Amino acid sequence: MRILGLNFSIDAAAALVVDGALVAAACEERFDRRVHSRAFPRAAIASCLDHAGITLDQVDAVASFWNPALQLDAVGHAWLASYRHHAEYLFQVPAQLAALGADLAGSRYVATELDRGSRRPPLRVFHVAHHLCHAALAWRLSGWDEAALLTLDGYGERASGILARGGPGGIEVLHELAFPHSLGSVYAAVTEHLGFAPNADEGKVMGLAAYGTPRMRDALGRIVRATPEGIEVDLAWFDYYLPRPRRVSARFVREFGPPRAPQDPIGDRDRDLAASLQAVLSERLLHLARLLHERTGLSRLAYAGGVALNSLANGDLVRSGPFREVFIPPAAGDAGTAAGAALWVHEHLGGAPAPAPGTDALGPDVGVSTLERDLATSGFAFTRPADIAAHAAERVAGGAIIGWFQGRMEFGPRALGQRSLIGDPRTMATFERLNREIKFREPFRPYAPAVLAERVGDYFAPAMSCPYMLVVLDVLERAKALLPAITHADGTARVQTVDARTNPLFHRLIAEFGRHTGIPVVLNTSFNVRGQPIVCRPAEALAMLATTRLDGLAIGPFWVEGRRA
Repeated sequence: MRILGLNFSIDAAAALVVDGALVAAACEERFDRRVHSRAFPRAAIASCLDHAGITLDQVDAVASFWNPALQLDAVGHAWLASYRHHAEYLFQVPAQLAALGADLAGSRYVATELDRGSRRPPLRVFHVAHHLCHAALAWRLSGWDEAALLTLDGYGERASGILARGGPGGIEVLHELAFPHSLGSVYAAVTEHLGFAPNADEGKVMGLAAYGTPRMRDALGRIVRATPEGIEVDLAWFDYYLPRPRRVSARFVREFGPPRAPQDPIGDRDRDLAASLQAVLSERLLHLARLLHERTGLSRLAYAGGVALNSLANGDLVRSGPFREVFIPPAAGDAGTAAGAALWVHEHLGGAPAPAPGTDALGPDVGVSTLERDLATSGFAFTRPADIAAHAAERVAGGAIIGWFQGRMEFGPRALGQRSLIGDPRTMATFERLNREIKFREPFRPYAPAVLAERVGDYFAPAMSCPYMLVVLDVLERAKALLPAITHADGTARVQTVDARTNPLFHRLIAEFGRHTGIPVVLNTSFNVRGQPIVCRPAEALAMLATTRLDGLAIGPFWVEGRRA
């Protein structure tokens, strides 16, 4: 059975599930070059189908990331009940939406976009509740038969998250967090107030938090309250649920000060508000985790949604939360709902779950012959070293900052050794050169380390697996002086552990760097310039090599020397 999953909202994406296995997934932004693209994911669909060697005619069903019927239910359509009965009405929704004339929001829109110019029978399109998509992705990629499930984001059709259980009977929703009581929306609103782009720059606020003091924590905590059932937002402080030009209310402005314009300097108020917001987010996340643990009694948590990309809060969850194990999928945000929808529909059409892929390298690849052809016409001189990993590691150990373009592209937002920039973490010169000459990023944002999985405990605590760079760990005291370029202002780092089984080439690069330096840790950041998507095709990697001061590019088995002035 072949199920094509789609998300055509923020972070538009496509994913393909074949006989229960997630075999391909890609974000549309990597092709149309628009960050957080909301376009219908035509190129991403083509990439997934190409990888599987099939056409759209060979797809058995399409799974959409959103169920418009739940929004209709919210305004009084009694023929729809709740998540509890979702499986019963999911397959009736397309016909009912058509009868209601809701085709642009539902299956007719999807079918029309997919069927342009085709004479084949219309595809079956199924709409899955947004938070079930998040939950299905987290659970099925965890590989666990049973787990507590938590999802948190800005909003789905009418919810901002769910507390659930995954087990033999599928996903059982225990509690729905009703929008507008939303941790994700509150974080986005304050992100905007601090002069950053909401639903895009929340990671900048997380980085800025390390420089502030959470002196407004209690005030924010009274606004975003913990309750016996979940969380409650005092809506007098926010306008994000109303058609207003800004997301916070006049009352918020009076209490916390005026909004910062994007071009204004960052002041103490901004740093302290970021720190306070981050502290409250972590506290409420831990509260929800404890509620879920009490209700399920399970020791494992699978967690997804846009809020799950907050790696600082994730670190608090891992260290202080009630669960023995926590799994967060790499595409935890809305892009991942394409894959979650496909996995959910596969099972509800009678399919059995398959083993998780164990990697985020689910996107497009470029063959060696294609790479060689593109390089031959690029105007760059290139060579083919006997061992590209050893060659690149030697250059990085000598102080070079390089592009690393290898294998299938990452699906999620983190560069994990497929489309990465690699540097020496032992010197702040790497940090400064990246910001000044290559990435052009704000100086308060940290860079991340990639470490051999078997050596993580030598440098970071707790010593745990972090394959998807989604958990902030403490840098050990003795390691801070060794690794200044990846140690953030608060003594932490967003760690990626690299396993030889899942990424042998990247593992060898780090091991070779360790052989030269004695430290098997590299600085790893996404292969892009600030404000642009991660590079996807060779032309984009070569363009960045030509327009920045990168020292070189390891692209497949080839080495391309940079053109530094």
